[in-house]
This record gives sequence, C-alpha cells and structure tokens, in this order.
Amino acid sequence: MKIEMPQDWAYSTEIEVRVSDLNYGNHLANQQFLAFAQEARVRFFATYGFTELDFGGTSLIQADAAMTFKGEGHLGDRVHIDLALKQTGNSSLDVFYRFTNATKGKPMAEIRTAIVCFDYQKGKAVGLSQRALDSGIFG
Repeated sequence: MKIEMPQDWAYSTEIEVRVSDLNYGNHLANQQFLAFAQEARVRFFATYGFTELDFGGTSLIQADAAMTFKGEGHLGDRVHIDLALKQTGNSSLDVFYRFTNATKGKPMAEIRTAIVCFDYQKGKAVGLSQRALDSGIFG
C-alpha cells in the first residue's frame, strides 16, 4: 500500500518511547503508532483551541486508518511526528503523519487517518463548522 503523503507539514511534535509502548519483540508495538498519531493530532488541535470533542463546535470520529511501516522504535527513542490536514468533504478530513526515529535518524511509518465530524447524540455525520473552516487549520 502506498499513502500519498503531502509535501508540506503543518505541525511537528516528538514523543519518547516508553516501556509500556513495547511489544514482545522489544520494539514499538504496531498499535502504539495509532496512539502516537492521536497524541500528535490532539496536540496539533490544541494549538487552535480545538479538541476531538470540540472541533470548532462539532465532535470527531475516526473512520479509518492506513499505515505503512518502515522502521522500528526502541525504549527511549524519540519519535518525531510531522502532521498535515486535508479537507476531503463537507464533513471529513484526512490527517497525515510522518514518523521518524529522531534518535536514529530513520523513517518509521507513514499514516493517514480519515476523520469525520460526528454528532454523538444523533449518531450521524455532520458538516465541518464554519469556525473550523475559518480557523486556518487547513492551511
């Protein structure tokens, strides 16, 4: 699988690999990549005053995820995560993540998550809020 990654990145952060992030192979567990992606996304949204439950007046839900693995992370490694957003519809956006092992200077993963604005009380998708569209978060 190939994920078409963006050329420009809107945000970067780093997360250190903890012992609880490791699997039996003693490297960063596959599921932790999505946990790290969510942490990076939450940090990015916070720079705009948003959360996953208040994205400019709407909540968000993850619809799918695609990942390609390129390298390992080990205990104490610093994982550098670049992030970019792309609006894909009236109620949806893609979030792209490029993971690099900053300690070793090697690629780790590429991830794309599809996120949908969602009304949890009604159980259905809703449109992106004007506040989110006007915020500049999409570049």
